[in-house]
Amino acid sequence: MNKLMPSSTPSKMESFTGRKKVLLAPGHSLMDWIRLGRSEGDLSGVGNNKLQVTAAELAMHNTQKDIWMCIRGKVYNLTPYLDYHPGGVEELMRAAGKDGTDLFDEIHNWVNAESMLEKCFVGTLSDSAKAPVRISKVRQLSVSSNTGSISSSKPIPQNPTQDWYQNDKEVVIAIYTRWKEMKQEFVIVDISATEIMVETLIKDFSYFVHIHPICPVTDNCRVEVTANGKVEVFFEKANVKENWNYLGTSLKFNDAFIKSKCGDCKYRQWTVVSNQGVTHDTRLICLKAPAGCRMIVPIGYHLHIRADISGMEIGRSFTVVLPSLTKPFSDADALKGKSLYLMVKNYPGGALSPWLCSLKSGDKVDMSNFDGDFDFSVLEKTTYLTMFAAGTGFTSMIRLIAHALFTLKDKKYPVKLMFFNKAQKDILWSDQLQELEKMFPSRFSVTHVLSQETDLSWKGLRGRVSGDHVKKCVLEMKTTPNPLFCICGQWAYNDVVESLAKLNGLTEENIYVFTQRI
Repeated sequence: MNKLMPSSTPSKMESFTGRKKVLLAPGHSLMDWIRLGRSEGDLSGVGNNKLQVTAAELAMHNTQKDIWMCIRGKVYNLTPYLDYHPGGVEELMRAAGKDGTDLFDEIHNWVNAESMLEKCFVGTLSDSAKAPVRISKVRQLSVSSNTGSISSSKPIPQNPTQDWYQNDKEVVIAIYTRWKEMKQEFVIVDISATEIMVETLIKDFSYFVHIHPICPVTDNCRVEVTANGKVEVFFEKANVKENWNYLGTSLKFNDAFIKSKCGDCKYRQWTVVSNQGVTHDTRLICLKAPAGCRMIVPIGYHLHIRADISGMEIGRSFTVVLPSLTKPFSDADALKGKSLYLMVKNYPGGALSPWLCSLKSGDKVDMSNFDGDFDFSVLEKTTYLTMFAAGTGFTSMIRLIAHALFTLKDKKYPVKLMFFNKAQKDILWSDQLQELEKMFPSRFSVTHVLSQETDLSWKGLRGRVSGDHVKKCVLEMKTTPNPLFCICGQWAYNDVVESLAKLNGLTEENIYVFTQRI
């Protein structure tokens, strides 16, 4: 087995899974990058003489010793950043001497490039060099001022449509998605005194209802979804029995239907409710949604947090977890999309985690819309669920476990967790995992593997992930027709486990890797 520890220089890791990752050399963390910028002041190579860069000039800087890149019209000298990039040099070289906006947005549109690369700013791309701006085609609603109905000026049958109706207590907006896999988790609602925005996610696209309502509504709403993909959002009238003559006036994003990655990453201020210890270095943080916001993060999805750390805006992705494994649905607000939970490990020298772990009740956190592509409907179809988790990779498995055991309680398929940690003190929710085995003795099992445990009383498995671990699990899974093998840990761990799973006969359709976001 190859060692999974970083060497003194960046080491490329490539398996036949097709993903290339790097293990950064010591002294090249995000905090090290922040310190470098603060100590050097300017890393652009042009000082205060910011340039108007032509396309030809940009193209000349396309080597590892001299790499410029344009992001959203601004040109950066990325040469000093190469060894700090978690995705590796080769990933950055894909846009060397070019406009890398599309590549950047594809991978991390939630990152503030201007803040991250401020010290590397060379100048702006000249107007003559700029590529044509891509305009997403959207349809604009006409919101009738006298008939109370909504119509589309350019109806496109395949695109979502909308309507509305009312009763004495509620106004209901109906969105016809025509997507049979539609679920209420894919609906995000924001309500204020002056506007209502409903974002409905349909595969890789977002459809918006964005209006200024004719009459006020309360902060409360509920969402229902029918089998044919119809979404109904129920808003409470602030004035009961008040008759609405029409819904309201159309605002900026009304009836827009765009690819989700093309939109700006929207942030909201959530409020810390509680911050409790899980282990010696990990916290469970409960956050309350801002007034009028309703957002239930789908299983297997993540969201982004941003904060100002030492003068630089830092962003990181986090998986939403549950208040408990044994009582997963004990928080009524979480079920309504009014609160959520994060499990955060405090990494020594980390940029964002020390700040998050220090938060107190009442503190504010900027959090984005959710992101991801895990199809959690596969949990209904699978015949055997196996999860390989390392450390905080367990956070991606928490809701899978709860959904499989509690929501799909009529299913009989096995749910198996292989959990890799350094020592017993590092095992997240160890007592709850043990209790869960007692609650579901015929379905759920957990196997712990510790790599650095010094207590001789430990009778469980020791070492790192090996071919034997994976082979034994895969052989059991392959006796069933539709197994699902989920993996989450550091990049090197993910690649090793996925490669071993494929070597033992599982296919891409059987495997899902929760990849770490850059």
